[in-house]
Amino acid sequence: MSQKLPIEIDPFRLARNKLILEGDLALATMKRLLPSLANNDGNVHVKMNFDLEKVTGAAHMNGVFTASLSLLCERCSKPVAYDININCSLGLVSNESEIERLAEQYDPWLIESADPIKLSLIVEDELILALPLVAKHNEICLPKEVWQAGEEEEVVEEKAPSPFAMLASLKNK
Repeated sequence: MSQKLPIEIDPFRLARNKLILEGDLALATMKRLLPSLANNDGNVHVKMNFDLEKVTGAAHMNGVFTASLSLLCERCSKPVAYDININCSLGLVSNESEIERLAEQYDPWLIESADPIKLSLIVEDELILALPLVAKHNEICLPKEVWQAGEEEEVVEEKAPSPFAMLASLKNK
């Protein structure tokens, strides 16, 4: 069930109402992610399930974000497709002291203000965290000549004189 996603959300209200948001966000709207991409074509599919913990009543969000990103290969500087599938569980907290009380399976999502939060920001944060440190093709994408450092040098070993050669000449006298 895909729907039009809201631009801004109140995560605590969504958790109290146990709502599920599902839809697509354009990668072009994610300004902090754009410098890491070869192009901004495509969407990220978002599914966010807001709920309350049964035992403690703590608000949380379980999210699944999937996308096919176009990154620049660090070896050949050509685009490389990178499929991403993120599963995250975030515990909603309104101040830092609540972080300690979060269940172990949740990462904290600190929401200090009652102002609505831009939905794309949390999705963008998770995408940025899931990017590889070095984007590269799985296969070798450069010609063999590029891998060499230059002409191979011939190593000529010179036999160093023995430190005892001078003593041998003294012995012969």
